[in-house]
Amino acid sequence: MEWREYMRGFNKSLFILFSVIVIAAALIKYNQPSNERSIQKNPDTNYNEEIGEKLQNTNFTKKIIVALRAAGYYPDSTIGYLIESPNNQVITIPLHNLDKLEKSTESEIQNIVNSIAETNDLQLFIVNVRLIDAFTTSKNG
Repeated sequence: MEWREYMRGFNKSLFILFSVIVIAAALIKYNQPSNERSIQKNPDTNYNEEIGEKLQNTNFTKKIIVALRAAGYYPDSTIGYLIESPNNQVITIPLHNLDKLEKSTESEIQNIVNSIAETNDLQLFIVNVRLIDAFTTSKNG
């Protein structure tokens, strides 16, 4: 009987210790990000304003369109931006007159965008190329 009681007490102690460790780890994990988010809100807002001004002042969109047309691509005149931080900037470029998007095409467009970004003292972008079939609307419409 004594051995069973000892094991029950030991198992309870292990269970309590394990529970405390899990709860402590959860509290640490969930409390840290909230502090980081509140600290980073203002710098991101300032960066978004700064990058917006730089994009306008440098005519970045126009330079991208001109460079892509010179390389033989047919970009739409509207380019989309999603900028969350200097390390997370996405540019979406709609292209016409391509049947499929190959890795070499994506790589070339990425290089064109990065080259123009560096020339204009901007952080690098993640390029998202979207193919647009210009004939879809006229066939169905």
